[in-house]
Amino acid sequence: MNTLLEFLEERPLEVAAVLTGVLCVWFNVRQNIWTWPVAIISSLLFAVVFFEDRLYTTMLLQGLFVGISIYGWRSWLTGGPDGGTLLVTRLRPVVGIILLTLTVAGTAGFALLLKYYVTESPYPLTEALTTTLSVIASWMAARKILESWLVWIVTDAIYVGLFFATELYFTLLLYVLYLGLATTGYIAWRTSYLSRTILREAT
Repeated sequence: MNTLLEFLEERPLEVAAVLTGVLCVWFNVRQNIWTWPVAIISSLLFAVVFFEDRLYTTMLLQGLFVGISIYGWRSWLTGGPDGGTLLVTRLRPVVGIILLTLTVAGTAGFALLLKYYVTESPYPLTEALTTTLSVIASWMAARKILESWLVWIVTDAIYVGLFFATELYFTLLLYVLYLGLATTGYIAWRTSYLSRTILREAT
């Protein structure tokens, strides 16, 4: 108990980032628009945490998250049919190929950047991969693409290993929770998509 209290006192920003991160994903699972403003707050807090622990591309990723969150906020409100609420959709094959290509290119680019310009990064390839996957998954979520949750499941699993290695244990627990929430999110969004499909076919 004392150890936990000491941790809370020593790393208040990490605790705040974790709590807002959980709230953000919970709102996302429920397709609640509040997921985006909460995501912005969480990203700003995590940017400070990752800077202090020298996870530089993961820190820069938070800036991208803020931009994607603003885009997602607008997209969910007006990106649907006739400018209405955005609905859950499936990933089109051509978009999937494009995103896979971007994942490979983004990982290679970030890895080279870390190797030659940010030499203090302890896990350059892992950071590069998780950075790229996180951007891809966030954009997919902003468009309410069902398979965004599958990308998050893979990304969160990798992050668990990264944060264990860097001894960010409280954040590690967050990403273990994220794995469960991502699974729940996939089931919830899939149910929403299938229900709408069945209703459309019935009419």
